[in-house]
Amino acid sequence: MDNESRRIILITGASGGIGKQTALALAEQGHTIVMHGRNPDKTREACRWIMERSGNPDVHAHIADLSLMANVARFAAQIEASYDHLDVLINNAGGQFGTTRETTAEGHEKTFAINTLQPFLLTSLLMPMLRRSASARVVTVASESYRQGGPALRDDVELERHYSFTRAYGLSKRYAWWLMREFDRRLRAEGVTNVVVNTVEPGSAFTGLQRESGKSLLMRLVLALWTPFMRSAAHGARTSVLMATSPTVEGVSGEFWGNGKPKRIIPKWIDPEGQRWIWEYCAKACNRWLG
Repeated sequence: MDNESRRIILITGASGGIGKQTALALAEQGHTIVMHGRNPDKTREACRWIMERSGNPDVHAHIADLSLMANVARFAAQIEASYDHLDVLINNAGGQFGTTRETTAEGHEKTFAINTLQPFLLTSLLMPMLRRSASARVVTVASESYRQGGPALRDDVELERHYSFTRAYGLSKRYAWWLMREFDRRLRAEGVTNVVVNTVEPGSAFTGLQRESGKSLLMRLVLALWTPFMRSAAHGARTSVLMATSPTVEGVSGEFWGNGKPKRIIPKWIDPEGQRWIWEYCAKACNRWLG
């Protein structure tokens, strides 16, 4: 691959599952791969594995616990100090948690922190690096579960009074999708044409996402019943890889893709006012790091 075609690609949550398979596929294409992981040993081992499997030595490991927004800010600064620009940001990191509501050390409900606040803040902080690219892409991994959270609870965003596993996960993924639509709207309003923003869903795949939620008896039962219908992590990575580098989607922005094609979205889930509302909530929650 010549230097003109090579891209600098950051993938969060790349130490295992879909993120690791996404990193491998993109490394095999010859790009510079910036892998993020939470566990140092696991992330560095995944980095070595990808270099060996792909034959691409330009693969780099960075460690951070992105459930804390202070760490997201430090991680973004580290990326900015290490690379002069960014061509692709794949917001792959995510989490599912259990039947009891838990909060981070910063006071945010854990599912909301990692699935909603984290991609909002990281994308915001890295946007200057993306804008320095000739043609940048943001790809955020969401889920079909966006339909399962019920109505947005504007007076209880982080579910202090209405927590359930299904509601927390479904709403966190819907909010992430809405935020990416709002990023796209704002970029277009500014006249920015060199950055596109899209959301993807990988389908049901074998990953480490259920490491916490899978501890509950109910979730173990659900997983056991659903296992025959699940696909490999490599299959789940395909749409992320497509949206990250394929010339066939050059210029596509503000869309939700799955299984290699645009998803048909029922109009009731598209809510421009809701997009702006969740953006304002996240901006206020992350204000100290946004400057």
